[in-house]
Amino acid sequence: MLRRAFAVIGGLLFIGWSGISTLLVAAFAVLASPTSQAAELTVGLVQLRTADAGNFQVMKALAVEAKKQGASLVVYPEASDLGWLNPSAFTEAEPIPGRYSTAFAAIASELGVWVAAGLTERGPKAGPGSQANSFEAYDAGILIDPKGQIVIHHRQFNVVQNAFDPAACQSILNQPQCSYSPGEKEDIKITKTPFGRTAILVCADAYTYPPAVALQQLKNLSPDLVIVPWGITAAAQNQCGAKDFNATGYASEAASYLKSAFVVGANATGERHYGRFLPSVYCGDSGYATPSGEPVEAPATGSAVVLIHIPDSFQAPTPLVINESSANEFCPAVCGSYASNWNDQWTSDVGHGGSCGCTPNSGQ
Repeated sequence: MLRRAFAVIGGLLFIGWSGISTLLVAAFAVLASPTSQAAELTVGLVQLRTADAGNFQVMKALAVEAKKQGASLVVYPEASDLGWLNPSAFTEAEPIPGRYSTAFAAIASELGVWVAAGLTERGPKAGPGSQANSFEAYDAGILIDPKGQIVIHHRQFNVVQNAFDPAACQSILNQPQCSYSPGEKEDIKITKTPFGRTAILVCADAYTYPPAVALQQLKNLSPDLVIVPWGITAAAQNQCGAKDFNATGYASEAASYLKSAFVVGANATGERHYGRFLPSVYCGDSGYATPSGEPVEAPATGSAVVLIHIPDSFQAPTPLVINESSANEFCPAVCGSYASNWNDQWTSDVGHGGSCGCTPNSGQ
């Protein structure tokens, strides 16, 4: 890009002074043109301990740590206010906006960072025979800008059915079984941010198990970045990291399904004390996946806060690329299948196929 600019300026040697201003404008227009690439995105993934759910002093301190390390986006796990499947969801959840969302907004505005968080949301009044102070509850997620404004408010659509403790369901709601209330799939949305066309899903919404209604709804919107507050657990710690017990693995599957977006998310750590299917531990294993589905797990998988750096480009594997000629022929279409542009980079490994360097077309 700089060579292009200097080539324009070099033309000053061959023209009169009357053309100088025109050429200088042209040179700086090249430098500011849309061909210049955005910097990588640094994200702080808060792997909140279950014991710290709802402790906003701890959550703010972890955001401060992430900001000091260069994060412009901080992500918290699913139900960071009360903990997933905590039966107090039906009696202590707040509306959105409300006390808990306001606390997350304060972190965003005080630190000047974007914040994505999973939290419980108070729903309509509970049905007949329920406790007087009880309500339905949503498993929600919010995205907050650095001014403290909620720009996305999402309610989980793909709710895990009847996962609360049946005794708590009976005591609070006068029901033998109970679940979070699902949101509407039509409410799944994107918003334009400095990171591109951005969306937030909550945990199971990002699963690819058929019929994958939430993911398909989002795929129709062609997102560039999908943020997921995860709640991935295993029966025992030694299962964590394996298939079905790895948040970054689920991010890879979601990204492969969407074929347009980086998928990034934070998962909690520690023992889950609520709901059915116990014992259960949160696995951490936070990270991201590229639009081609390549998983990139944070190096310190169990730390309270981990930093990841999402690049402005990615490699799309293809067996078609074996040399420069084949790259020129096939890479534009390969990258186009991921809603991206070929950036003239390619690789080839004899016997293993090659890849094309792709830069997302953010739709800004």
